[in-house]
Amino acid sequence: MFQVAVIIPVWNGEAVLARCLDALARQTVPQDAFQIIVVDNGSNDATARIARSYSRVELLEEIRPGSYAARNMGIERVMAPITAFTDADCEPAPDWLEQILSAAAANPGFGVLAGQIELVDEIAPESEVFGDYERLFSFPQAHAARGNCATANWASETALLRELGGFDAALKSGGDRQMALRIQESGRPLIYIPAMRVLHPVRASRAELVRKRQRLSGGRWDRTAGPRRLANVLGVTAFDTARRLRRAAITRELSLRRRLAVMLLTVQLAGVAVAEYLDLAGGQKAARD
Repeated sequence: MFQVAVIIPVWNGEAVLARCLDALARQTVPQDAFQIIVVDNGSNDATARIARSYSRVELLEEIRPGSYAARNMGIERVMAPITAFTDADCEPAPDWLEQILSAAAANPGFGVLAGQIELVDEIAPESEVFGDYERLFSFPQAHAARGNCATANWASETALLRELGGFDAALKSGGDRQMALRIQESGRPLIYIPAMRVLHPVRASRAELVRKRQRLSGGRWDRTAGPRRLANVLGVTAFDTARRLRRAAITRELSLRRRLAVMLLTVQLAGVAVAEYLDLAGGQKAARD
């Protein structure tokens, strides 16, 4: 029996999937100790062909758009007591699964083991503001206990995921946090394990950050209900923007020039969120994750 299963949802990931699968081939635990499940979420590129070229990969296809629907399909096929999630554009450290198994043994009854997501630059120096922004505001795994658990680096007991019915497949973004909070409400702790490391590239362009903000805004919209829906999401955006501006202003990690660039980008992306909410209020569907 496998000790742990790895689920990787992917959509048009031909440029990144092989790097992720190669990293799993270098794990320090025996190869027969873990199961690899790639769930193709409707790709129209070479993603499926690449996945099939790895003999140990089980390839599934989920035609419903959305990474949470894909993860749920993967959960159904897991044959291990622990399920780990990462993304196709991530590169797990060689001891990633070893650290997951060690943390699971040291924390009986855990809900989520949320690992460190180390952002790496793959961009030109003139685009440093995007890396600065991502490092300040993306993947706050250290605050896992607040529900900040990203499925780019996550492990849970398989039985628990099934007992709670998996992720909300209707969401296109934000389902990680929603699921983490449901797990916490069930009485299980959310634990940050910094030794569980995966590498994740920073978004390399303004366009990528805009698409990410649109997806996140769509996820928040879908998770918000009631007659004051638009007012609520705009209020959250205003509060979050103010908080980010303050953090950028006081950070000692960046020069004044770089802090000002991050603050300008923060305001611009807040504008993207507002425009997305107005479109969603007008009937547009949330962008997929």
